[in-house]
Amino acid sequence: MQYIFTGSYTNPDGKDGVRCFAVSPDGNKITQLCTTDAYSPTYVLYRDGLLYTSGRSETGCCIHTFSFDGHSLTPVHRIDAPGGSTCHISVVGHTLYASNYFNGELLCCPLNADGIPTGKVTTIAYTGGGPHPRQDKPHIHSAFPSPDNRFLLVCDLGSDRIYNYCIDTTGNLTPNAMQPEQTAPSGSGPRHLTYNRDGTRVYVITELSAQVLVYARDPQTGVLTERQVIDCAPVVRPDDTLSADIHLSHDEHFLYASSRGVDCMALYHVQENGMLSDPFYLPVFTSGPRHFSFQPDGTQIAITGQYTNTVVLCPVDRETGLYTQPVCEVCVPQATCAQWAEV
Repeated sequence: MQYIFTGSYTNPDGKDGVRCFAVSPDGNKITQLCTTDAYSPTYVLYRDGLLYTSGRSETGCCIHTFSFDGHSLTPVHRIDAPGGSTCHISVVGHTLYASNYFNGELLCCPLNADGIPTGKVTTIAYTGGGPHPRQDKPHIHSAFPSPDNRFLLVCDLGSDRIYNYCIDTTGNLTPNAMQPEQTAPSGSGPRHLTYNRDGTRVYVITELSAQVLVYARDPQTGVLTERQVIDCAPVVRPDDTLSADIHLSHDEHFLYASSRGVDCMALYHVQENGMLSDPFYLPVFTSGPRHFSFQPDGTQIAITGQYTNTVVLCPVDRETGLYTQPVCEVCVPQATCAQWAEV
């Protein structure tokens, strides 16, 4: 059975911050199955019967853990940390990593055998800034493990850096001695990234400069080498353009990158050497595409509309990479994330 889990910015009470939708067998309809309270979950991650959410409560950053039985979400754990707001979560083995945007920190939390957070949360604090008005200090926006779970790349929007860590068998992080960090173009603001399946390429989307950075990557050492910098929004665009999310297609022949303000999706053909073609711009049929995800077989794409309070579902032509007008649209107030999952 397939589901879509969504996050929303919420009132201080966190009412209905998470929604779960069941996907019809033909993939053309989604029906709300349940909701649960969570504080402004800007990112949700489903893994092995548990849903993790990142957000901000009245006292600081908040990470919720829910169990999912196919019908309902049940709260099982909550982490509160002073200050800031977490905006991304990843899990490697028995460790959860949460990115604290406002405090410029990475939170590391051990998980027990059932995947429930336990033990003391440790933090890695960062320093630095950049030339853009929003780069007054570090702003950790995401942390993505490599396909083999041996390395972790951490995007700092505030200092134009991508930190490179080695992950040991207990989940502890140490700076990669071969390349502890990679510097992105000044004022670009690295936000999210994606690896290709064998870990030889990394594609980074920059929020402030609306670009995609293409890196060759050595899977054995984790070292990145810049290969290409290319726009992911039209040259003529609104001043409030903020690029957001990035994903490869199921067959890795295409790359997609969303941008808010201009409200478009950049579609690239991925060449044999991993470089990108010039982008073709698609409408997103929403406003504020903060996040998007693909059906596991790649035949549908779910796109959030933060400013239209919607999530749309569009069929994807896997031969061309193009998607068409939505077959389904549902109401999700201030939608921040729409994560597809197969349970």
